[in-house]
Amino acid sequence: MAVSIKELIENKEAIEAAKKAKYDLETSVGTLTVKLPSRALVLEALSLDDSDSYIIVNSVVAPDLKDSNLLKTFECLEPTDLPEKLFQPGEVAALSVKIMQLAGYRKEIHAEIHETAKN
Repeated sequence: MAVSIKELIENKEAIEAAKKAKYDLETSVGTLTVKLPSRALVLEALSLDDSDSYIIVNSVVAPDLKDSNLLKTFECLEPTDLPEKLFQPGEVAALSVKIMQLAGYRKEIHAEIHETAKN
């Protein structure tokens, strides 16, 4: 059965809170806290060659992957250079995919044929 307008209105706060949720991701270097990427960030990332690193750097809220001391220590000119130096090979893509999945991208949506009530 389809969700009703009343249910959507009643769940407005929960729906909005879910979009602002933060998640902890376990990585080879420790736990990262990430926020969900905005649609604008995703669209911008898709136009870049290194979209995975861009998604990671702009979604991780702790630790701050844009910290100047961290970038200097790992000899990075740009924050997007850091993920390749921090994480295991393949982990960069896996982190980006996980962040995108949490935001609803590449999510499997269940579908069924809608049956109309017969008189």
